Amino acid sequence: MLAGCSGGGGNTSTGPVVVTTPTPTPSPTGTPTPTPGALNTGEVKPGADATFIAASMELTTTGGVSETNGIITGGTTSGRVTTIDTPLFSGSYNALTGYHLSDAANAAIFGRAQLDFDSTTPNGNGVVLFTNVAAAEDYLALYQQTTYSSSVKGSGYTTAQYGGTAGWQHTVVSGSSRHTRLDYFAYGTPTPVSAMPHSGVVKFSMLGSGNYATDTDLWFLSSGNGNYITVDFGAGTVSGSLGLAGQNFYKSAVGGIGSVPLNGSFTGNAMSVSFPYASIGASGAVPGQFHLLFVGPKANEIIVTYVANDGAQAAVGAAVGVIDPNIN
Repeated sequence: MLAGCSGGGGNTSTGPVVVTTPTPTPSPTGTPTPTPGALNTGEVKPGADATFIAASMELTTTGGVSETNGIITGGTTSGRVTTIDTPLFSGSYNALTGYHLSDAANAAIFGRAQLDFDSTTPNGNGVVLFTNVAAAEDYLALYQQTTYSSSVKGSGYTTAQYGGTAGWQHTVVSGSSRHTRLDYFAYGTPTPVSAMPHSGVVKFSMLGSGNYATDTDLWFLSSGNGNYITVDFGAGTVSGSLGLAGQNFYKSAVGGIGSVPLNGSFTGNAMSVSFPYASIGASGAVPGQFHLLFVGPKANEIIVTYVANDGAQAAVGAAVGVIDPNIN
């Protein structure tokens, strides 16, 4: 559930299959010297002083999610519960031992033995995937977020450097039923309140991942180029929205499913806002919440978690915002 699957063969019933976005081959750059024995994967790593924010969706899925001969077997979801601030969520990272994650329900460690693959590249949108399958199935996907823009000011790639996003999937299988807890989280070193700008208007390009579910649909969500929010540091306001699109695990469908509003006022370096009118699926009035935090030494980037749920449909995800020099 942490990623979409590409067409043609394959089976997603035992875990997520990741699709990466092709990018042109970049100019050669210097390669840092790896740390012996360390996880030298390509995601943004949380520092020792990083703050983690998380949002969750729990649900039960039944039926198949496999694809055979181009035909996707349908399925259902039920019991969809969302939480904007995952109770007792905790995360840490060590270059030698990996990621240690826990919440009020579960705990897992993702280190070298659990690393499946790393598809990150310079100027790319790759994924670092860990799998830990024991009594339950645990997956951790960490997303590399890069935007490309072109304007009269110039063109090029901008990759997140201070904020990271990820998804942790914990699934318990019981016959044909799978009970899953999805924790989407973001992390970064918070901007000191004393270092927050007090003037200027800046656009942040937003990139993220998540899941969306109805009774008969289950989507992996991603957001591409063209998602911008505006921050007015003088007024202390944020305005804009995060567009949501992706691929349906249960049906042969790709496309957009709506957007989550990111509007409100902030004090210090953070904000938590409830909204009544997300436009998701067939409804323009899906309530939800988002949590936003400025990260980096001088509000260089934004991290966001969100949920939306009206009973008939639910969404959860995390995003990072980067200052794109070609749109500011």
